[in-house]
Amino acid sequence: MKKLSFAIQGLFAYFFLAFPAFAQGIDPCIEAVKGNVTGIGRALCNLGGDNVGRTIGNIAIAVTVLAIIIALLYLLYGGIKWITSRGEKDQVEAARNHIIAAIVGLIVVFLAIFIITIILGLFGIQLTKLEIPKIVPE
Repeated sequence: MKKLSFAIQGLFAYFFLAFPAFAQGIDPCIEAVKGNVTGIGRALCNLGGDNVGRTIGNIAIAVTVLAIIIALLYLLYGGIKWITSRGEKDQVEAARNHIIAAIVGLIVVFLAIFIITIILGLFGIQLTKLEIPKIVPE
């Protein structure tokens, strides 16, 4: 009986509470163009077929930031593991391996950014303003 009650309440909420929100006809992307929407709302409205290059550039930057954060957290984890090892050789060695892996990860991320920036710079392209050329038939 409780399941039936929850199902009826869910249907009521779906049919009678959702429609007034859609009835207003507010398009958030139009509001973003006007400047009323900021942050992630504006970024989501900028996704589309016209700016695939910019989207790829933004994804690359986000992945880079995420990789740096993960490497720093792994470094912090290795440091905490070293502190709590109480001088036992096996645990100190494991903590040292974590710290070395985190530092190597950071070096790899920064080298990847450096190499990509150099290669794109040779072609006069910036990662933050990446544009995919359009093929226009004649």
